[in-house]
Amino acid sequence: MGEFLEINTVFGQLNSLINLIENINKNVPFKQILEYIFNTFSKYIPYTHIGVALIEYDKKMVRASYGISSDNHKNLVSKMKGIEAYLDNTSLSKIVKNGEERIINDLEEYVKGKPLKEYNKILIEEGIKSSITFPLKSNNKVIGIIFFSSNLKNIYKKEHIIFLRTLANSIALSLEKDILIKDMIISSTLALAKLTEERDSETGDHIYRIKKYSKMIAGFLSKEDKYKDIIDIEYIDNIERFSPLHDIGKVAIPDEILLKSGKLTYEEFEIMKKHTIYGAKVLKTADEILERNGMSIYKMAIDIVEGHHEKWDGSGYPYGKKGEDIPLSARIVAVADVFDALTSKRPYKKPFSFEDTIKIIKEGSGNHFDPFIVGVFIKNINAIKLKYQNFKNNNIL
Repeated sequence: MGEFLEINTVFGQLNSLINLIENINKNVPFKQILEYIFNTFSKYIPYTHIGVALIEYDKKMVRASYGISSDNHKNLVSKMKGIEAYLDNTSLSKIVKNGEERIINDLEEYVKGKPLKEYNKILIEEGIKSSITFPLKSNNKVIGIIFFSSNLKNIYKKEHIIFLRTLANSIALSLEKDILIKDMIISSTLALAKLTEERDSETGDHIYRIKKYSKMIAGFLSKEDKYKDIIDIEYIDNIERFSPLHDIGKVAIPDEILLKSGKLTYEEFEIMKKHTIYGAKVLKTADEILERNGMSIYKMAIDIVEGHHEKWDGSGYPYGKKGEDIPLSARIVAVADVFDALTSKRPYKKPFSFEDTIKIIKEGSGNHFDPFIVGVFIKNINAIKLKYQNFKNNNIL
């Protein structure tokens, strides 16, 4: 009887793995793959949370990138969202260098007597007691780390490693495909953003700053109850990727209008306003081509390009949308765009001071800008000011 149950378990594991590989081959997004894994394999491996951290080798950083939890850890995913650390400052560096898994069966005991890192503090607060950590390898290079964690102590045994090793290999394959697609998006996005940069020398620095400000604002909003289930890591990554495209439609605006140092006439401004429509049209055409191949990439980018000049009270352009009819991503970028425009030098104006800019942003709350976003922006003003000062001192990180 025991042997029959063991054979049944092995066949169940095999069947679940086959279904996983089929999903990977169908180019199912990694987020959905992780959900499938979480819902399917807990009958073979005890876990109440799965987390994935990606390694950014250019910055030598590791970042919490994906996560899914049971009801035992309701706030764990949102708290861990986007946390970064230098790899060499973590115990994960050994896993990456050696390419070997690690079992911790009592997390509180493991960290006792050591400086408590932010991520370990969150894990303990949210009830994580033990974990198995695996390197995710692609072509013998570790691209990320996956954590299978439990709310129970002393739950993991060496026999769990054998199955998880196979599962981790499948996860790495899916993650590699996801990263490849995202790399394609990034390169395409940068190429499009360069179109306007070549027309206007002021644009290059602006598009870099706006993506950082937009990412920060989205990150702040993700911690608020109103948006914690809407703004996840993928959303934050996408707004960072696509916010630089907000003005790509300006490639269709004549130089005598685009580069004019004085105030635009009514007729000239009417032409300038069309850059939102031109830009959205370019991206819609690109997305239609991608959709024929089963992909859709530029949905958020279209929302941003088309909507970042709409205003909360309906007095913006091109369509006079108002309130939450304006896409959230466009409302976020609107604040980031105006903030950077005001604090930056332009051919037609000197930069406003940080204090005067904040005053203008506050005055625009409820008419130009989403008041909730402005409130969160002001709530995190110290972090915004630090980033602003870094840019002012030519520190682009």
